[in-house]
Amino acid sequence: MIALLVTVTGLGIGLATGTTVYDDDVDYWIVPDTDSPESPLVATDNPQFSSVHETSDRIRGQDGVESVTPVLSQVLQVETSESTEYVLVVGIINTPTVDRVTGLDSDLLTPNDPYYDNGGYSGEWTGEVIMSEGAADVLEVSSGDSVTVAGNESFTVTAIDEQSQSVGNVPTALVQLSELQTVTGAATYDQADQFVVSTNSPAVQNDLAQIYPQSSVQSRGEMTASMTVDSELSLALSLTAFIVSLSIGTLFVVTTTGLEIAADRQQLAVLSAMGVSVRSQLQLVGVQTIIMTGVGGVIGAIGGLAGIRVVNAIAVRTVTTGPIAVSHPLFIGYGVIAALLVGLLSLPLLLVVARRVSGGVP
Repeated sequence: MIALLVTVTGLGIGLATGTTVYDDDVDYWIVPDTDSPESPLVATDNPQFSSVHETSDRIRGQDGVESVTPVLSQVLQVETSESTEYVLVVGIINTPTVDRVTGLDSDLLTPNDPYYDNGGYSGEWTGEVIMSEGAADVLEVSSGDSVTVAGNESFTVTAIDEQSQSVGNVPTALVQLSELQTVTGAATYDQADQFVVSTNSPAVQNDLAQIYPQSSVQSRGEMTASMTVDSELSLALSLTAFIVSLSIGTLFVVTTTGLEIAADRQQLAVLSAMGVSVRSQLQLVGVQTIIMTGVGGVIGAIGGLAGIRVVNAIAVRTVTTGPIAVSHPLFIGYGVIAALLVGLLSLPLLLVVARRVSGGVP
């Protein structure tokens, strides 16, 4: 049951973080503060930042910032001569230090968003589209094929990222930010949904918080925790697995250990005859139960990590283009704590059984 708990928890966290711009190389996200009723941020369907090209240059100039890009994400209709599908289209500003965004290799885009020129949208139109392998499969396109994005026909698939790490079976495409702004109407106020910032300096967070008055800066860990809490599906999966593991685990330990205690009736009688008190016998049963569940927690947690690998391998081969479950060494501690909790819940009943068997209760 501990193995199942760890596996389902990894799956839940994977589902929670799979819908955000989440990559290992990104340290901070600047996102609109949606709790403020007087936010000055320009909003369409969701709150968005404005003047993002200018702001991006300002952030990039701060000490300690390695890379930064505004991110605009839209689910848009992408058409080919043969098919039409909805694709998650993500617009960014590619620079040499930006590595992957939404699991796609940004280096495949022309750097510095050339269509945005000196504060206006009059530069060189690239029409570049970088597609995930999943998007290319559903659209049945290859490099060099022309596609229509949101009714604009001037886009060409320049590359298909076969190493894409997008989570879930979500067709994803990467384009130049200014070009996506143009076809979606976000160019009017130079809008984007968020900024992703890579840095090795924790002190940068305070400076980032001053960029927009009504915004919040999330670290990688905070964003992961936030999205885990906000995702009802992942919360339901993890909570259900935890309750089921505690319930079935407690019943299993009580049943198996209780039968073992009953089978050891003669040994307990011998201990009593030797002068070992009932209290000492109960302490022995308690220590044995805690040690047994702790060892079982370690084995179960390791098995759960192996289960996560199996789930990801099956998912990649069947329905997704990348892993759907998250694996982390902290899950071992999580599994051990859950197992010890099972042992503590089982202990009162086991002590009652042991006391009766040892003759402590007539």
